[in-house]
Amino acid sequence: MTHAVSRAAPRRSARPAVDGRHVAATPLPELLRTAWVSWFPYVVIGLGALARLRQWLGSRSLWLDEVLIADNLVHRGFALLLTEDLTHSQTAPLLWLWAERLLVDVFGGSERALRLLPLLAGLAVLWLTLVLARQVLPRVLVPVPVLLVCLHPGLVYYSNEVKQYSTDVLVVLVLVLLAFRVPSRTADGPALRRFSAAATVAVWASHPSVFVLAALSLVLVLRPTFAGDTRRALRVALVLSPWLVSLLVSYVTVLQRTTENEPLFAYWSYSFPRGFLDLPAWFLRRWYDLAHLPLQLTFRPIGLALLGFGLYRLCKHGGRSASLLWAAVPVALLGAAISAYPFAGRLALWLVPIAAITMTAAIPHRYVHRRTAWLLAATTALTLVSAPAVARAVGLTVRVQEVEELRPLLERFSEVRQPGDLVLVEVATREAFEYYAEQTGVSRDGVILFGVRKGLGPCDDLPALNAGRFATDRVWVLSSHRLVDTARLGTVEDMLARIRTVTREVDHLHDTRADAWLFDPSTGPQTLTQVGPRNPERCLSVVRSAR
Repeated sequence: MTHAVSRAAPRRSARPAVDGRHVAATPLPELLRTAWVSWFPYVVIGLGALARLRQWLGSRSLWLDEVLIADNLVHRGFALLLTEDLTHSQTAPLLWLWAERLLVDVFGGSERALRLLPLLAGLAVLWLTLVLARQVLPRVLVPVPVLLVCLHPGLVYYSNEVKQYSTDVLVVLVLVLLAFRVPSRTADGPALRRFSAAATVAVWASHPSVFVLAALSLVLVLRPTFAGDTRRALRVALVLSPWLVSLLVSYVTVLQRTTENEPLFAYWSYSFPRGFLDLPAWFLRRWYDLAHLPLQLTFRPIGLALLGFGLYRLCKHGGRSASLLWAAVPVALLGAAISAYPFAGRLALWLVPIAAITMTAAIPHRYVHRRTAWLLAATTALTLVSAPAVARAVGLTVRVQEVEELRPLLERFSEVRQPGDLVLVEVATREAFEYYAEQTGVSRDGVILFGVRKGLGPCDDLPALNAGRFATDRVWVLSSHRLVDTARLGTVEDMLARIRTVTREVDHLHDTRADAWLFDPSTGPQTLTQVGPRNPERCLSVVRSAR
């Protein structure tokens, strides 16, 4: 295989994938070039690893989605994870679930144990990005995509969340790198067999890998086909066939249930086209949204223009690199166009390293070899499209990104709660409260979970409140993980306004986006009239006991 990056000494110019012409130009000053090419990537990788380790060591409370998946991991064994649907409308690849369950068995169900697998995947992504960038770009440009990936706040965050998204990025990078190592004229070599073996496992470890494998396999089969060697193309297809068998078994045993998860697909329905006539507008919306999440480009039109120009240069000067890097994107778009799998947000996080390398290819390679100023200016201009995101990631090397800190709130609450206190747990807090109650020593005696009623019109629970539902002088209301569906469920402030018409707030505990209010009904109403609209479906008169 012809490598896209020359292995020549730093003093000599390389023949990169993005520029096929040899450039006989004055090299950068030796010290600066050595620092930039040989040292800076590792400095950035160290900084990215520090940010990820800082978040993991901070051990913040589980976010709502993490609680929902962790509840399955902690209360199910390996067999049930295979044979039964996950509760709470969750889904994840089977090998990821089994690996997480193994970590729970070995280290327990703490936040750090549950997040160890995403952390390891996130750290591996840093190194593999460097390896892939060296395959595609001249060495003088390699530090730029490494910087953009290592200090990408989305990659930092999902390296510390109990979800499979950082593992998706890792699996995709491994598959692309293995495809790069397959020689163009191979029919049944070791590199192709290694790719096929990895592909057979990957369909069980990552959902997006299916689209990536379909695209990469198509490229590997079409290369000898276009060269007129049909027999070699058939042999390549035969070597690759085991992963298709593995996918079929995976679909029958696991993936079919995922495709029938209606609540999950309803959640992602915004990322699908509204019909055939909507496809052109949907395509533009999809890319504009992808520029925001997951790419986190500050100036989206400029960032997309750089991405397009970088792809053009890759296609022009390194067509093989472009085909292997970007083959999965049209397939993923097709999957989203037929509403089979979303290509949006965190589900498209695997696109970040590919986009970072491609945008870097937009930098004119021949100029950065001649003058240091060109390199610094081009790198600065490219980084500016992600500057706020990079700045946020740098901050995460010293501070923990807190989201919904229910665990420390419940630890304080368990100390001040008195026997006989009634506890009302707000709708969005149910699962997180039930998960953390046992860990923090909060008794479920006297705990009531708010219910949600549907299709009954506006909630009118004032008669229930006035009839003396609070048959105690101490009533706590717990709230965290604020839901965004306020049009249907109303807001926590609306709920508190209704409560204050029959009782008075006497204490308040607060942590990051988590609150516990103490009310004393014996003191009379805090306000005489309700402020704000009534909640459409979140109603105090509809409750159920804690499990």
